[in-house]
Amino acid sequence: MKKLCSLLVALAMCASLVACGGSDNSQLEKLAEVYNQVAPLYNEAYTTAEQNGWLADEQTAAELEALSATLSYVGSGLTEDASKLEDTDIDALIEQLEVLQPAVEELVERVSVPYGDAG
Repeated sequence: MKKLCSLLVALAMCASLVACGGSDNSQLEKLAEVYNQVAPLYNEAYTTAEQNGWLADEQTAAELEALSATLSYVGSGLTEDASKLEDTDIDALIEQLEVLQPAVEELVERVSVPYGDAG
């Protein structure tokens, strides 16, 4: 279900980028590209953490919550209200998401075992 939602969000972002014109279009396209790489990883991390009991771990829960807030902000700016991103340094946001990608991949790996079995 979450994969389907991610796909729908990605398609909506693509449609919104096609509808948007202007000089910042290439920046928004790059932002959408990086977002579309990180968002599915987040969904995998959250689903796996939930299945393996990692939401009981305060640090993991806080990391997932922070990722959710960041991705929600970017996603809503790309799909619902582009004005949210007007005063944002898009290049810095792209860079931050690129740095987050390997961290989220590590998070997926960490939560892939049951919570009590981590060591």
